[in-house]
Amino acid sequence: MNKQLKKDLGAFYTPAHTASYMISLFNKLNEKAKLLEPCGGDGIFIKSILNKKLLKPKQIEVWDINLQVEKNIKNLGVKFTVKDTLLETNLKSSFQPIFTHVIGNPPYLNKQSLYIKNNKNKLKKIYKEIGVNDTYAMFIYLCGNLLSQNGELVFIISDTYRTLGIHKKLRYWILNNFTIKEITLCPPSLFKDSGTMIQTSIIHLVKNKFPKNHKIKFNDCRKNELGDYKGKIWMVSQLDILKYPDYVFYFKNNINLLNVLTSANEKLVDFLEGGLGMHTTNNKQYLALIDYKDENIQLNKKNKNIVLFQNIKQGNGWKIYHKTGGNNKYYKKPKYAIKWNKEVIKKYKMLNGLEQYKEKQGFIISGVCSSLSARLAYKGAMWESNKAMCFFPKNPRKYPVYFFIGLLNSKPYNELIKIINHTNSIQIRDIRKLPMLKFSKKDLKQISQTSKFIIDNLKKNYAFDFKKYQNSINKIIIKYIKKYEKQKS
Repeated sequence: MNKQLKKDLGAFYTPAHTASYMISLFNKLNEKAKLLEPCGGDGIFIKSILNKKLLKPKQIEVWDINLQVEKNIKNLGVKFTVKDTLLETNLKSSFQPIFTHVIGNPPYLNKQSLYIKNNKNKLKKIYKEIGVNDTYAMFIYLCGNLLSQNGELVFIISDTYRTLGIHKKLRYWILNNFTIKEITLCPPSLFKDSGTMIQTSIIHLVKNKFPKNHKIKFNDCRKNELGDYKGKIWMVSQLDILKYPDYVFYFKNNINLLNVLTSANEKLVDFLEGGLGMHTTNNKQYLALIDYKDENIQLNKKNKNIVLFQNIKQGNGWKIYHKTGGNNKYYKKPKYAIKWNKEVIKKYKMLNGLEQYKEKQGFIISGVCSSLSARLAYKGAMWESNKAMCFFPKNPRKYPVYFFIGLLNSKPYNELIKIINHTNSIQIRDIRKLPMLKFSKKDLKQISQTSKFIIDNLKKNYAFDFKKYQNSINKIIIKYIKKYEKQKS
């Protein structure tokens, strides 16, 4: 397939060693087995099964939307059907075959893809129980329903289903209808040869009610060499996961952190306002790089405008614009400015009332980052919704902006956000789930002062090492998190 067709179909082909490992997870491949591959692709799974003589061709059925793979699959002697698996499989039909085994690498298309956009209404009717956010999630639901009792499913899929809020319904459905035997976390470079660096996992499900004492095996191979599936093992009660917030597939089992998420009566956002920002609709036309005079400005294709920082301060038709994500904690010199006058404001997509914050001091949370990162916002600035969220303390005298910045940059809060959402894309709904701990006035003041000290020093020196100061904040917060374990006991 050419690159465009691969992109349209969300096709990333499975390495042979991964296919072999996935097949090894099956328990009962025998003469009574009937196996389905619902997205046949290059046939790697079927070839491996037949080469190992685990099944006969007549025991295998393959479906795929792409007519180009038909000849290759049919040459293996198996039954092949060209079909749109998600739309053309009738789960209610009495003629629909049921399978003892399902294996595959479903396509990776999200709700922004043309496929889901063009078929959204049809898909909603079929997959309303779990939502239509990703094709791989719909494939799990579809194929799970095609399994016989005690049948097995092994898929390699995007790892986003484990914690993202959009997959809460999927997790609940899996937990209540299957025994989760194993989840293997794969290295991010697994599909590098296919042109993508994506975090994936292999999930092994058995269709039955799980025993109350059943523990899910999490096999963490993310730091392993490719082809090495002997990772660090974590065993987690499936029953416990049903009690976790949003049923997240969290495996490190830090009881203190889980207790905070489930027991804290107040949320961080109860003490904040703000959140989502705006879109210019045309960054090339309305944004400019800021010239601070003491730095070299590198122009790029998207931003050919330059505006002096002094002109922005004087209010000459420009505002500071927080646009970037990243892992910069506490302070980052703004890079962009946005045109700001009555005419251009009409063209921007923005929530009503954003300008009410122009006299308030806020802080930015990066939306795209490998760790939870908060930094001081420029007073009066605007911010882009995709990569940055801006919040403002409701009561800055009692809870200064520096307090929230220190709190969010702490190690405990970084661990909390990874329970809620382990990916590098943080959403505002994730921030809304973060708890607010009941700090004493003394500790609240200490966090605020330490955070301000770090920011003041970073403004003078970007290379300022604030590790020991961050550790002092971490110790204060850990002390409060441990209190929840005592309360729970």
